[in-house]
Parts: sequence; C-alpha cells; structure tokens
Amino acid sequence: MAQKEPQNRSLAAKAAWPLLVLTAVLQVYLGLSAVAYPFMGVPTPASGLGGWTAATTGGLQAAAAVVASALAFRRDLRGTTLAVAGSIMLGWLSTLPSVSEQGLGVLGESKLAPVYFAAPPIVAIAAATLAWRNVYPVAAALIASAMTFAGILFVIAFAIIIAMYGF
Repeated sequence: MAQKEPQNRSLAAKAAWPLLVLTAVLQVYLGLSAVAYPFMGVPTPASGLGGWTAATTGGLQAAAAVVASALAFRRDLRGTTLAVAGSIMLGWLSTLPSVSEQGLGVLGESKLAPVYFAAPPIVAIAAATLAWRNVYPVAAALIASAMTFAGILFVIAFAIIIAMYGF
C-alpha cells in the first residue's frame, strides 16, 4: 500500500489543489493544440521535421497532463506535481523547433520573449526537485502552478481595466 501523505490544512495547501488541476487541464489543451498544428491549415510552429517534433512532444505533454489529472483525483500531491512539471517541460520542448528556426525575436516588439522562453524549464525543474525530495510538497505544487496563477491574475486585472475604461 502506498504511503499516505500527511494532510495539510493550510490555506496554501487548499489553494494548491485547484491550481494544480487547472494547470493540468490547461496543459492538456496546450498539448492537444500542438498535436493539431500539422493537421490543420494554420501555419505550423516549424517546418518539416520540426513541426512533427512539436506535435509529438505536444502529444506527450497532453498525456502527462492527463496522468496529472488522474493523480489529482487520487489526491496524490507529489505525483500530481511531478506529472505537471513533466508536462510543463514537454510543452517547453515543443517550442524548441520554432525557436531554433525563427529565434526568440528579441529585437521585435516583445522584449519579454526570452523570459517566456526561460521561465517554464526553471519552474518545472524547481517544482520537480521539491516534489521529488518530498520536503515541501505544497511549495512544489504552488511553484508548478505559478505560471497558471500569474495568467489568472493577468486576466482578472485585464477584465477590471476593460470594465473601468473600456476598449
């Protein structure tokens, strides 16, 4: 029988579960959309073998996120965090063909492109390390879902600004 993790009733532990589940669901969506690129009429993220590499890693990303969802329903915080971190890494790997072909566009309009490119592996490795060692499982879960939480805050702030000032 698997070792039962101690129940942590703090606010951070209560917030970690919905954020992890939401992150896993979003990772499934992102992975499936990467799989669809070669089959749709939209421009692929990279041409030739790079497009198929992105689709393959996108499929693996979706599979890892489905595993994360299944582990979340079993209430396995460590396993869910590890699967979400793996899904984040696979999502980052699916961007490598397009970055190697097109670059980061540092001189373009988006000056934050290097940050968006560098953040996912740092977050995934930090979360996976903490989850693997099982020292701070709640912190690992919050780190794994940090980008999702930041995205939610951005959408809320954008909605408030649009509600106040309009387009």
